Amino acid sequence: MKNVHVNSVKLVIPLFVLLTITGLFYSCKRAAEKTQEKLIEKSIGDNADVDIDDEKIVIKTDEGTFTTDATKHEWPNEIPNDVPEFKEGNIVVVNTQDMVDGKNWVVIFEDVTQKAIENYKKELEDNNFEISFTTTAGTGTHFAAEKGKLAVMLMGDEKGASISVNIQK
Repeated sequence: MKNVHVNSVKLVIPLFVLLTITGLFYSCKRAAEKTQEKLIEKSIGDNADVDIDDEKIVIKTDEGTFTTDATKHEWPNEIPNDVPEFKEGNIVVVNTQDMVDGKNWVVIFEDVTQKAIENYKKELEDNNFEISFTTTAGTGTHFAAEKGKLAVMLMGDEKGASISVNIQK
């Protein structure tokens, strides 16, 4: 009978310690997030509301809402269908700005080839986008395309790419 009690205590104490440490970790993590939120709000101004949740940050102001989400790894469904989806590489993070005068998405990719960037530019042209400028330096490419109230900008090289889609209201 004594062995059962000793064995139970041997299991309960480590479990208690583990649960206590886990609770403290999450409590400290949440406290750190709240501190970061307050610092960001103070740096932006009194009218900012910041919410940090692990890999997602939402900032709301009078001008609109900015969201960055490192857990989102797919092309945003809200981007108008006129804009072809960039299907090469891997999405690392998606940023969204919902402003009074329009909406903007920035999709950041890794593992993108120069050929994929060239193909995307051609795909935009095939979808009646007008290329307004192209700059190439070394292995890097930067171009902008427009169609009505839509604007697409791509900056990329052999390592990755950033695609910005903007729609004016």
